[in-house]
Amino acid sequence: MDAGIDSIRIKSIKLTEYLVFLINNILLPLEFKIGSPLDENFRGSHISIRHPEAFKIVKAMTDEKNNMVVIPDFREPDNIRLGLSPLYTTFEELWLTVNRIEEIVLTKEYQKYQEIKSVVT
Repeated sequence: MDAGIDSIRIKSIKLTEYLVFLINNILLPLEFKIGSPLDENFRGSHISIRHPEAFKIVKAMTDEKNNMVVIPDFREPDNIRLGLSPLYTTFEELWLTVNRIEEIVLTKEYQKYQEIKSVVT
C-alpha cells in the first residue's frame, strides 16, 4: 500500500466504518451506544462507545491475566474510546476487539472489577 496521506485517510475511514458496522450488529443489543459522530467528516481515527459499565469493561479489556488484552481509553462518564491507527490496525483486530467486548459483557466478566478509578486508565 502506498502510504501517502490520501491512502492513509481512506484506510482510516474504512476502519472506522467497519468498526461502526460491528458495533451496530454486535454491541448495540448489549446496551452500548455509539458516542462518536457517525459522519466520517466529523470524526477522526477513533470511535467511542458508551455503556453503563464502561469503566469495569475497560478494566477487563486491559487485564493482563486475560488471553487477549486490548488497550482502549476510558472517558467519563461512560465512554470507551477505541483508537485506530490506519498504518497498522487490521480489520481482523477490530473484529477480535468487538468480540472480546461482547464476551466480557455476555459472561459478566466485568463484574469482577471494582469501580475504583485511578488517575490514568
